[in-house]
Amino acid sequence: MAIDLKFDVIVVGAGPSGAFTAYNLAKNDYQVLLLEKESLPRYKSCGGAVSLKVKEIIGDIDLNNIIEDEVTKVVFTHNFQQPIDIDFYKPFTYMAMRDKFDNFLVKKAKKAGAKVIDSSQVVDLTRYDNQYRVKTEQEIFTTEYIVGADGVKSLIAKKLGLMNDLEYGVAYEKELKAGEERLVMQRGIIHLDYGMIADGYGWVFPKGNNLSVGVGTFKDGISLKKKLDVYIKEEGLSDSQVIRAKGHLLPIGGDKRQLNTELGLVVGDAAGLVDPLSGEGIFYALKSGLLASQVLDSVLSGRGSLDEYTELVNQQILTELKKAKLVSKIFFPFTKVAHKLFSKKEWILKQLIKIIYGEESYDDLYSSFKAELPFLRFKS
Repeated sequence: MAIDLKFDVIVVGAGPSGAFTAYNLAKNDYQVLLLEKESLPRYKSCGGAVSLKVKEIIGDIDLNNIIEDEVTKVVFTHNFQQPIDIDFYKPFTYMAMRDKFDNFLVKKAKKAGAKVIDSSQVVDLTRYDNQYRVKTEQEIFTTEYIVGADGVKSLIAKKLGLMNDLEYGVAYEKELKAGEERLVMQRGIIHLDYGMIADGYGWVFPKGNNLSVGVGTFKDGISLKKKLDVYIKEEGLSDSQVIRAKGHLLPIGGDKRQLNTELGLVVGDAAGLVDPLSGEGIFYALKSGLLASQVLDSVLSGRGSLDEYTELVNQQILTELKKAKLVSKIFFPFTKVAHKLFSKKEWILKQLIKIIYGEESYDDLYSSFKAELPFLRFKS
C-alpha cells in the first residue's frame, strides 16, 4: 500500500456539499482529491428538490440536462383531507434524481481540476505534524486539510472529534413507476400531507417517468414502512411498480456546534445542516460547501483560520435553521389547527413556499405564526 502524492485538500464524500467544495477549490488551482466510497453515479434516497435558492448558489452551472420536472404548484392536505392548492404559475423548485445531480457536480469538480476516486472508502484518518494521513481500503493519501462530506454518521467528523450530539429524523422513500395518466396529472405538482404521521409529513414528487413518494418524521418509534404503504394507498398508487425503496437519517440542524478543528471541517449532512421543519438539505449542503471552500482558500493563502468557517455557518445558516426548529415545534403538534388556519389564510402557506424561493425567511414565517396563533406559547 503506497503513499500517494500530497494534496492541499482532501474531501471525503461526493454528495452536493463535497462535490461543490471540491469544485470551488479546484477552480482556484488547489490540488484537491475527492473520495467517494460508492461507485459513481450512485443512487441516494432523497426528494431531490432543487430550489431557486439552489440554482442561485451554484451560479453559472447549468442544470437543465438533469432536471426531471419544473414545479409550479403544491397541494397541501391534512391526513389526506381538505386539499389546499397553492399555484405560483411559474417554477419555484425543480426536480432531479440525486444520482444525476450529484454526479453532475462531481464531473464539474473533475473538469475544474479535482482528482476524483470513487469506490474508495476511507477507513482511517490520522494526524501527524501539520497534516493528515487518509487511509482507504486501497491507498494512503496525505493532505494539509481534510473536509468531511461523508454524510450522516460521518467517519471524518468522528475522527475530528466533532458532531457527537446530533439529533436525527428519519425518512423512507420509494421510486414508483406510475401509470402514464397519473404521471401526466402529477406533472409540475407536489403533494404534501401533514397529519398522517406525527412530527413529519408525506410527499409525492414528480420525476420524469417516475414518482418519488416518501414519508419522514422527527419522532422516534414510528414504522415508516407501514406509514408509507398507507400513504401510497391513499394516493392511489398501490398498483405502481416499485423501482427502489430506501430509508435515510436526517441530521437535524438548528443548534450551534463546533464544525471545525485546526486542520479539518465538516459540511452538509456531516455538519448536521438539515432543515428541522422541511427536512431539506441540498441548499444547506451547497451553502456550507461554498463557505468551506472560501475559508480554505483564505487559509491556504496564509490568511485566517478554519474557525472562520464555524462562525460563517452560525451567521449565515444556523440562524435560519434555528427559526425553522422553533416553527417545527409549534407546527407539528398542532397540524390540525394550523391546516384550518391555512384554509382561511393561504398566504401563510405561500410564505412557506417563498422560503424555498429565498424571497422570505423563517423569521417571517415565525412572526406570522405568532400573530395568527396567539394562544400557543412561543419561545424565542
